[in-house]
Amino acid sequence: MSLSAPVAGLEIGTSRTVIAIGEARDDGRLEVTALGSIPSTGVRKSQIIEMTQTRYSIESVLKKLDDQFGYTIGHACLAVSGPQVRTTFMSNQWQLERGFVHDDDIAEINARAEETNLPPERTQLELHPISYGLDETSDIPSPKGMHGNLLKLRSLCIHGSTQRINDARAAAAKAAKLEITQLCFAGTCAANAVLTPQDRREGTLVVDLGGGTTTFTAWAGGHLVYAGVLGVGGDHVTNDIHTAFGISRDQAEQIKTTAASALVAAEDGSIRVPVPSPMPGFKAASISRRALNTVVNARMQELFTIIRTKLDDESLLHLLNGGVVLTGGGAALANVVRLAQSVFGCSARLGAIVPDVQGIEKVTSAPPFACATIAGLLLRASAVESKPSLMDSFTGIFKGVFRK
Repeated sequence: MSLSAPVAGLEIGTSRTVIAIGEARDDGRLEVTALGSIPSTGVRKSQIIEMTQTRYSIESVLKKLDDQFGYTIGHACLAVSGPQVRTTFMSNQWQLERGFVHDDDIAEINARAEETNLPPERTQLELHPISYGLDETSDIPSPKGMHGNLLKLRSLCIHGSTQRINDARAAAAKAAKLEITQLCFAGTCAANAVLTPQDRREGTLVVDLGGGTTTFTAWAGGHLVYAGVLGVGGDHVTNDIHTAFGISRDQAEQIKTTAASALVAAEDGSIRVPVPSPMPGFKAASISRRALNTVVNARMQELFTIIRTKLDDESLLHLLNGGVVLTGGGAALANVVRLAQSVFGCSARLGAIVPDVQGIEKVTSAPPFACATIAGLLLRASAVESKPSLMDSFTGIFKGVFRK
């Protein structure tokens, strides 16, 4: 098996800063050959709030990548998330001159869609065509050859704050002269890593449960039809436990990961959960498992209900024939899949990395569903790098990803 030139992806999350390296194999799949991850500092809700601390996190994870895997990198793709990310539905029209749709007409309306004319304070991350329309007929997958007068295109534009994106670029550049060469929405990255073409056609919702934010993407008919970011994540569950029971955040985090459940069971009332002692010699305390799970369930049910309501408002719920796929570190919460089934009224499962990505289990002990965003980011980076221009190939000699 031979590997191509490596590509790199950077994710600056609320909980962890991650850099991964991937190399395209001769069978067309992507091999993840290195992954470095450390707790984030200076980040809240996937947005930088302290540049020096964030730069230190990036420097530290780069050093880890070098020490453990022998990689030195000069540029990377960046996964963008946080409440700064917004989505806007775009509509474009094109008057047909021939009385039927020609390839030139499709190319023209697609080009017009790319001209989103966002204000300077917003930066386009991705643009996803949803469906074409022709005169009074809508939801046309491919209008080529059809007769009519007015061709229409509905698209979903995903965009982020220019200032927040520039903060991330600056942090990476000042940390280690790391250039950000491509921006990708973290939500679609996670979906790319866990959805098959059939999942996209059947209609599937991907919910990525992060530490400070939750991203979600809805797919139907093979297209992205809706996306969003909520400023709520696993850290809020931890804080709820901390507040409800008057324990430290470290104790609350440990209880959440080892004993909490997204559902309240009948037998929970008779069980006590020990609170981790802050230091040896302290008398151990305990809390009711029913009370603990009631707190956790309230937050998680509220989160899923908000997403369900947004989909319902767009008349998309009935399209989720493929169910719900959960990714991110928050998907490790006990019974969170069963809660998702209950709230959305359809099947739910943990995200499994698609066969297009190989080797991730060799470079990290984290469960695959927790690595979906970085895996999908590498897929995007590999797709771009596979078609370099002559100048890209020349400059790639001097900057890029190198293995010692």
